[in-house]
Amino acid sequence: MVGNNHNDYIPLATSPSGAGEEGVDEQKERILRRSHKNLPFPLNHLPNSIRSRHRLLFLLLPIPLIIILLSLGRHFFGTTSSSSPSGGLDLQIGENPYFYTGDVWKHNDEVIARLSHCRESGILRNTSLPFTENEKLSQEEEDELILQGCGTNQTTVLILSSLWFAEAFAGTSTAGETIYAQSVISTLNAYNYSYVFTSLGWYNADMRKTVELWNTLKDNVRIVLADPDQVNVCYTHSDQRCLKTKENIEGIPAWKIMSFWYWDDPANPLGTQFTLSPSPRNDNYFLSYSIEPTCRRLPSLPTSHRHDPPQAYLLAKQMHYLENSTAFSWTLETLVGLQDTYGITVVGGMTDDDEITSKRVKELGIKNMGKLPKLDFYQELSKSFVFVGVGRPRISPSPWDALCMGVPFINPILTWDEEDPQNRTKWHAQQWHMTDLEPPYVYSVHAHDLSGLSEAVGLALQNPIESYIPDYMRFDFACHRMADLVESDWRSIAERILQERVESGEGQVSCVSSK
Repeated sequence: MVGNNHNDYIPLATSPSGAGEEGVDEQKERILRRSHKNLPFPLNHLPNSIRSRHRLLFLLLPIPLIIILLSLGRHFFGTTSSSSPSGGLDLQIGENPYFYTGDVWKHNDEVIARLSHCRESGILRNTSLPFTENEKLSQEEEDELILQGCGTNQTTVLILSSLWFAEAFAGTSTAGETIYAQSVISTLNAYNYSYVFTSLGWYNADMRKTVELWNTLKDNVRIVLADPDQVNVCYTHSDQRCLKTKENIEGIPAWKIMSFWYWDDPANPLGTQFTLSPSPRNDNYFLSYSIEPTCRRLPSLPTSHRHDPPQAYLLAKQMHYLENSTAFSWTLETLVGLQDTYGITVVGGMTDDDEITSKRVKELGIKNMGKLPKLDFYQELSKSFVFVGVGRPRISPSPWDALCMGVPFINPILTWDEEDPQNRTKWHAQQWHMTDLEPPYVYSVHAHDLSGLSEAVGLALQNPIESYIPDYMRFDFACHRMADLVESDWRSIAERILQERVESGEGQVSCVSSK
């Protein structure tokens, strides 16, 4: 069987994290049991290409009403406990109902076995291209296939080549890219699309596993989502027989290969439209990631249940981020002054990787709780009144979680137009995807403007916020974008791009086949 050669992938850890006490099989079964119910948002939010799939929209992954009520109760009020340090509130994080962790190769084997069953039963359709109106099944026909695990979406496969998908599924990373990948997998689960993993591990852009599964599943593969380095290997390493060309007619067509990219620049030979981005603020294809299924598991506490004295939490996972250099947006003395001015405490959860800075932090009375497990970090953040960026790390997703928990973010502006410092189009901030957001949610402060920092902290203290998620990061919106991605006619889009390049004489044309 194709999926059995597993020795070439070594995950960062041998067991999934984030599963809590529930086993992987139980997690998966919990999701699959919901595969024949309503989506958690109105039908009119869905694109036409999906809406016409009849039962596929009515038979997918609900959250039963009782779970919604329990989740809301936990989200807004928490659970009382006399041992809690925050006035008797014991915070708990529930499940993301659209995601489970597991072994990537075991998952691949299960998908391949199910598709083989559909083929042997004579009911496996070619789903490599979106169906036309005339090709779509009746609701009754679709229902029958779904019950056998062979529905249209169930047999539409995405090859997830990017490392970040494997890391997300294995539960071995909490990087921003992994959180983005987890969101993408969640939207695929919401629509019951199938997916397989082909990453061969860190710093390994080899695409031969992708090619292997492509050759096995090509009649059902709709799209390949790959890291830019993997895309480059596919285009330039002819020995891997990855890209479809005149010499390699069985390869993957260029228009099926999308670059999965967390950043803002284009990273695909076909340009911006074939580069997926989690941000709407660039020219790449906007594949939104949603913090909602995860962040709604987190507590949003009323002010009365937060730390007293009020706590400002630093966005800094490593002690050297507070070193005495221009990379640190503020100064330690300024942070101490905030404690004196507003009667607050300034804390962080940092790895002690800088002896000199660590000594100064202790001497000045700034509390460092050390590296915190994810749950403990969220608990401390939820009990804070403000989340303070310090210049690094860049583009962290944690400020989005903070907003969801009702904690505003102070976003240091790192570079700007000196002649027009309020021109946001010229800002480059620690979280540059938040530069359009205004107080009381996000306070953008120029780095080293120490009085501006103090003013922002005071305003955040005076103006507490409720949970906030931008519309484009809500789960229904992310699902909408995923549906558009899977159901679009990418071959025609690629042909148009190539024609424009031929006519203009600009851009890559060779080695890019639209057929």
